Amino acid sequence: MSQSGRFLNLKNFKFSERITTIARRAVQIISFLFINYMIFEFIFQADLSALEGFVKILPILNSARNPLSEGAGTTEYIFYAISQGIFPLLIIAGFMLVILFTSRFFCGWICPIGTIQDAVSYIPVENKTMKLSTHKQLLKLKYLIAIVLIVLIVPLGISRTTDIGFYREFKEGLGAFSDKPVGFFSLSEYIFVFFPNLIVEMFDTGGIQPLFADFGTFFIFAFYIGIILISVWYPRFYCRYMCPFGAFAAVVGDYSLLKLSRSPVKCVGRAECGICERECPKQIRILDEPFEFFTGQGECNLCLKCKERCPYTAITVRFG
Repeated sequence: MSQSGRFLNLKNFKFSERITTIARRAVQIISFLFINYMIFEFIFQADLSALEGFVKILPILNSARNPLSEGAGTTEYIFYAISQGIFPLLIIAGFMLVILFTSRFFCGWICPIGTIQDAVSYIPVENKTMKLSTHKQLLKLKYLIAIVLIVLIVPLGISRTTDIGFYREFKEGLGAFSDKPVGFFSLSEYIFVFFPNLIVEMFDTGGIQPLFADFGTFFIFAFYIGIILISVWYPRFYCRYMCPFGAFAAVVGDYSLLKLSRSPVKCVGRAECGICERECPKQIRILDEPFEFFTGQGECNLCLKCKERCPYTAITVRFG
């Protein structure tokens, strides 16, 4: 094949090495609009109300209070249901089956918050690598968040069926946390709910006073602005370290049937190459993983950048 046939010479853009990225970006954009289908209605003036039931629950991170969508992420629905004394075992089983068969595909290709973080990471600055020891410690943060959710919400749900008086006192003590447990740890909640509401309040008052109405409002604003800014230099920062859905998905995803594998014959190792690790947005130590398959302990989002950029075609997708 000729050189011109292999590459699309547009600002040194190698089409043959970017086809997966092009496909993933297309899927991300379509999924983002599909999940937030009211954007479709606004752009195309189409009535898509029939989608309300279909997009109600998806294995992604999305706030139930997002005004652009009538649906939310699985984690949000599960914990809200439990807080009301309902244990949605069918949804939990469905969530586990989806992750077992597709791994973290939804995180890498469909989740709207992942799409936003990927867009932010395209700001033309040099990406940085977190110090390995710091990276390993921060990975524990999302599991701590998951434990907090379980420890507080599961007993609340149990008390709803065993002692209604205690339930009411417990729920009142938790305050707004009992109504939107995942929302307090959700970047989706911030981007689609908190921030738009804050902007509306600023317009209504004609100033920035609502931002300083109380310490909590200012802290949430500053904290998540910081997370978004950090994501410019450290791709998928929120996904790596804070996403509660990511914590549960990682535990199940480590046993997924859909995996990546690395050829011991083709791979030349970190000393001579290491491109796969440098390209990984989740900073997975791919070359420390087994050749047969790797998931980065469930952290792999199946974005396939490692496979796409490997000059030795040593990485393949496998099922089973």
